[in-house]
Amino acid sequence: MKAERRVRMLRSVDKTGTWAARQMRPAVAGLVRACLVTALAFVALGSVARADTQVDGTVAPIVRINIRQGDVTVRTWDRDAVSVLGDPSLSVDKHTSQQSGQLVSIPIPELAPPANVAARVGDAFSLPPETFVTSTVPPGPRDVVVIKSTDPAARGPVTVLVPSDAVFVFAHVGNGKLDVDGYHGGTLIAMTRIGAVTLSNLGGTVFAQTFRGPIVARASTFDRVRARSLFGNVTFERCNVRQIEATTVAGSIVYDRGSFAPGLARFESIDGNVAIGASGNVQYGAHAMGDGRVYTNFTGRVSVDARNGQTSAIVGDGGPVVTATSQGGSVFLYDGTLRNRGQLPPEWQPAVDTLQRPGTGQAPALRAPQRFVPPPAFRRFTHVHER
Repeated sequence: MKAERRVRMLRSVDKTGTWAARQMRPAVAGLVRACLVTALAFVALGSVARADTQVDGTVAPIVRINIRQGDVTVRTWDRDAVSVLGDPSLSVDKHTSQQSGQLVSIPIPELAPPANVAARVGDAFSLPPETFVTSTVPPGPRDVVVIKSTDPAARGPVTVLVPSDAVFVFAHVGNGKLDVDGYHGGTLIAMTRIGAVTLSNLGGTVFAQTFRGPIVARASTFDRVRARSLFGNVTFERCNVRQIEATTVAGSIVYDRGSFAPGLARFESIDGNVAIGASGNVQYGAHAMGDGRVYTNFTGRVSVDARNGQTSAIVGDGGPVVTATSQGGSVFLYDGTLRNRGQLPPEWQPAVDTLQRPGTGQAPALRAPQRFVPPPAFRRFTHVHER
């Protein structure tokens, strides 16, 4: 407006034939044109960078998210709709699928390093294929919403709001972070290749996997959770689990200030450390192979028995059995939390660092190549708990 008033003033002066006005008019016109071009550029940038799509009428849907690159955030809301905020090139599709209601074995493909990494660390270091069993999808027709990248050059961020009663959420990010908060509806599969997976305030059944990047779970209650990473740390803090299996190849594992319901609880690393701190009665079984050791630090009543590389510890009156194994690192057993614990021996610092900074630090150097082969899925989870 100021620029326009200035132009009108110059035009009125110019009618008198003033030489100064004639000299200033081209400059002012250029200024106005520059301002208009800049304003239009900002409008165009906003319209190209983000697009909002909402799929209404989705009751307890299945949601599949597949993003090549860019950070992805998944949240829940109390609406029968799926909302997608991201690059306009994203494809958002809705269709109906007939569900049997029976147990479904979801195939998880092998996760292996690319050729240049395999040449340095050995191609035997990989996460083998496995299956993950879920039973949270009721029988009958089910809305399926599929969100996926179509433009290889498009980058995030992408935000997806899913109904709180979504029965199944599958989210895969190629290169970027994946953050899921507040989902309790059913089964979640969360995977990245390069990037962190963060799980907050979750419930139900979860499978989480990274190639390079930490898996961080906080303040969640899981019926079943499976977490595995090739070159990333895995941390659980203030969680309650009924069945859990966490494995890494070159990352460390920390389960801090958590509790266990009766069921499977198994933690294993090839070349990382494993640190388990339970709140409540529990029975530990730990084994450190190679150059590693089993360290214990308890503040409450405990009975510890260590012999022949095996350590067992009964905390309080005993309880759920928790096993922790490292083939190339050390195992740390304690009660409660490592945060604000006071003075700890120096050998405990790697466990503290992993808890406080799960996305930083390096696992011990890889040793002679050996393929990590976990038990089949039905041996890992001998029964599927349903509420």
